[in-house]
Amino acid sequence: MTELPSTSAIADVLALWGLDGWLTPPLLPIAPAPLSTMARVLTVEVCVGAEGPGMVPIYDVLSNDLRDTALVIAGAEDAPGAVWGELLSMAAKQQGAQAALVEGWVRDRAEVEAIGLPMYASGERIAGPGGRAHIVAVGGQVNIGGVAVASDDVVVLDATGCVRIAGERVPEVLDAARRYAAAEQQVAEALAAGEPLTRAYAHKKSMVDELRR
Repeated sequence: MTELPSTSAIADVLALWGLDGWLTPPLLPIAPAPLSTMARVLTVEVCVGAEGPGMVPIYDVLSNDLRDTALVIAGAEDAPGAVWGELLSMAAKQQGAQAALVEGWVRDRAEVEAIGLPMYASGERIAGPGGRAHIVAVGGQVNIGGVAVASDDVVVLDATGCVRIAGERVPEVLDAARRYAAAEQQVAEALAAGEPLTRAYAHKKSMVDELRR
């Protein structure tokens, strides 16, 4: 498989094209992927309130085939506690999931790291949601930090963070991000060889100019 570009290279390309997609922030790497990883999205929408089905519907989601999937859980940032942790990570990993991205709070960082399921979230809290977080939809489109994420999109994850690429644009975005990353590497090599930044940066500037056209 061709090496994936970094999330920062992808985000820069999207920005140059006037697109969005970077999910960090608000989602921070709590148990980051050790290597760059790409997975198709399965969205889960949560609402917060006194009444509803609770988190029980996630049990069905985590009991089905999740190979090559990243679970993207939106809408839980107002929950009073963590909506994801060790047990859900174990179940997701068992079904082949590649990551959990949670717009809300998570816990059990050490245990999740041992399980090996990358986890990105708004932050950490040790208590659970106290029955106030309710799953209201699986699949479809959600919104995280102003970025629309749909179940036909993909996410790329690395130690820095996570970024969404709209499903229909994946090949062109990855190709451009690889070329952008290669130009940045040329700058780094030129600097290491003793060139001043004013000259070394020309490698990246030419690529930026090309992508903007």
